[in-house]
Amino acid sequence: MKKARINYLVDAFLALMGVASGITGIILLLMGHGGGYRGGRNPGFVRTFLGMERGLWSDLHTWVSIALMVGVVIHIALHWNWIVCTTRAMLRSLRRPSLEEACPAS
Repeated sequence: MKKARINYLVDAFLALMGVASGITGIILLLMGHGGGYRGGRNPGFVRTFLGMERGLWSDLHTWVSIALMVGVVIHIALHWNWIVCTTRAMLRSLRRPSLEEACPAS
């Protein structure tokens, strides 16, 4: 598989997981916190949303966020040579004024 295709798939995965993590986080935020003190009522607390319990939303948010972090690690690994080369070029900017000349695009 070509490197460009792998990069595209990893980036698409990161975008999908980022959006899913954001949506589940917003849903959890809107559902409120806590069920009330000693069984009391909290009018801002919602137990279910779209037929899913709060605990399931929380688990989904956690696992999607873990997948996002794994994707970021893979993304960094795929671009590691570019990261090292660009960092070196930036640190040596007095001798090499142009980053494009120092590192090939990845």
